[in-house]
Amino acid sequence: MNNKIFLLLNSLVFIACSSTTHQTQTSTNIPKQEPIAIDTQVVNKSSLPNSYKDIQFPEFKYTAPDPLAYRAEISENIIGYIIQDSSLPLSSLYVIFEESTNPKTKEEIASKELLSGMFRRGGSLKNSVQVIDDSLEFISASISGGVSARKSFFSVNTLSRNFEETALLAREIFTTPAFDSASLEIQKTAAITAYERRYDTPSAVLSALKTKVNYVNSPRLWDANLDEYKSVSQKELIKYGNGLFNPKKIIFAFSGNISRDSAIQFFKSYFADWKVKEKTVIDSAETIKLLRKPGIFAVERPVTQANISLNQPFLKRPHPDYYPAALASFILGGGGFSSRLTTRIRSDEGLAYSVYSSVGNSYFDTTLTTIALQTKAEQAPYAIRLIQEEIQKLATEGPTEQELLLAKKTLIESLPSLFATPEDIVINFAEDEFTGKKTDHYLEYVREIEAVTAEQIKIMIAKYFDFTKMTISIVGPSDSWKGLENVVILPLDSLEIRP
Repeated sequence: MNNKIFLLLNSLVFIACSSTTHQTQTSTNIPKQEPIAIDTQVVNKSSLPNSYKDIQFPEFKYTAPDPLAYRAEISENIIGYIIQDSSLPLSSLYVIFEESTNPKTKEEIASKELLSGMFRRGGSLKNSVQVIDDSLEFISASISGGVSARKSFFSVNTLSRNFEETALLAREIFTTPAFDSASLEIQKTAAITAYERRYDTPSAVLSALKTKVNYVNSPRLWDANLDEYKSVSQKELIKYGNGLFNPKKIIFAFSGNISRDSAIQFFKSYFADWKVKEKTVIDSAETIKLLRKPGIFAVERPVTQANISLNQPFLKRPHPDYYPAALASFILGGGGFSSRLTTRIRSDEGLAYSVYSSVGNSYFDTTLTTIALQTKAEQAPYAIRLIQEEIQKLATEGPTEQELLLAKKTLIESLPSLFATPEDIVINFAEDEFTGKKTDHYLEYVREIEAVTAEQIKIMIAKYFDFTKMTISIVGPSDSWKGLENVVILPLDSLEIRP
């Protein structure tokens, strides 16, 4: 054994020496290089600011892209936004169809809910879902899409050399869906599991409670139940899916390593051959209405934290109050650590890790303003009182000059984030076209924000964060509303919205 160890050590030493010798010999063949000259500058320490607060930055100047520079009218009912992007050999396509799939009866709820995902997961009449998945994986491409309350849509992301074949495959999937029965069973199982666990978290219960106490019963809000999920059939999906992705109005966004002229020619042919089975009736999206019944509503759950949402009816855009209200919300609670609610509730009192406010943003429905937080159950009534105090103070005194300046600066300087990539640019403009925004919307955005006054902030806070018009939704133990008056306790099983 000792001899073997001795021989092994000798071998290792020999190898190490050989390696060292080889490296030394090799290094002697490398030409000797002169030391690199480094240009150093002497920093005048007296010119450095004493604090980061004293650092001077150039004035922020940014002009949003012009949508008309990218807009292409393929036909009277087909509008696109196209950017040639040669930075990477990639192409993306996003297509919107104006239509709706709201249920009309309780028998349709589960089927129309599962319908959205089944277009992509159910294969086509020509290719099975397995063949489609394998084909996309082989070329590292993706296709996704679905249907919603106001539109159907799909997207394609792929290497530019595979764009045409991937776009044609997407057309096949969404115009000739098969709604494979085996895939349907998988989606039904997932939906049933989600239904059974829908109230597992306090935040999920709060979301359901907030919807229940703020909105009028509407098909857009209907919940399917267990039996309805189980009874969904392939035949029903075929019935409801026929005629969707209808080419009566199409808006698309394309960015990629393909010239604009070539893209336009391709899309003329691509949409000219877009055929779906004729749909006798095109559904219209119903507008969601608000209950407008303020009060305190609670669901008792055995948790240590109270989950709270305060909501008030807001507005539907476009509306002259939107921009000043957005700034007011930023100062109140939307501005993170610079906001008043975070300063008072979190920093000063230590009652919550996160507390924030926001204003709704929709061109189709009247929305809500929101204040939300989580806090210890026994501290919830106190936190709510502090929120009320901060609202009253801001409505009475208004913001400081620094608060208003920071809010304007933050909202305006966040504008470039909407246009970070060519894909972002064209998708934003396509969505804006669908929404109906004006072509100078982003120029108007800056002008409107800059014009807001401190007096307007006071008016917006008093108007849209008025405790007498709010619903206060609380999920937690009974300590969460101890001392609050006229609290309506709702049982958990009453939260579902049904026909």
